[in-house]
Amino acid sequence: MRPPSLAPLLALLVAAQGCASVRASSVPTADDVLPYHRGAVTVRALSDPPNARELGAVEASSEEGLDALVEAFVEQVRGLGGNVARIDTVTPVVETRMRPTTQSVPCFGIRFQAGCSQSYLTPEEVAVVRLVGRALRVEAP
Repeated sequence: MRPPSLAPLLALLVAAQGCASVRASSVPTADDVLPYHRGAVTVRALSDPPNARELGAVEASSEEGLDALVEAFVEQVRGLGGNVARIDTVTPVVETRMRPTTQSVPCFGIRFQAGCSQSYLTPEEVAVVRLVGRALRVEAP
C-alpha cells in the first residue's frame, strides 16, 4: 500500500499563507443582485457621485501596502456589480497575534545526547490598515 502524499497538504498551506495578509468581505444591501462588473471602478472618498445607487457594504484589511489593500477593496466592489468604490474610513490598527515559536534546547538525563525542541506562542504586534466603505453603481447617461 502506498503512503498518502503530502504534496496537496503542502500546496494548501503555502496558498493559505500567501492569502493571510489581505482580507476583504462585502455584504449586499440592495434588493437586486447585479453580475460581476468587469469594467473600470472609480475610487472616491466620503462622497457619492450624482445618481449613485448603493449596492452593499465593503471592508478590506491588509498587513501589506495600500496598493494590495485598495485592489482587494475594489475586487469586492466588482463582485457586487459596482463601478464606484466609496471609502468612508481608513483606520490603522496594531493587532497582537500569537506566533508559534520553536526553540532548540539540549536534552540531559539520557544516555546519548540528542537535540530536543520546545514550542510555545510568542505575541507579535502587526500593523494593519482597514478600509470600510460602500459599493455603488452609476448608470451611464
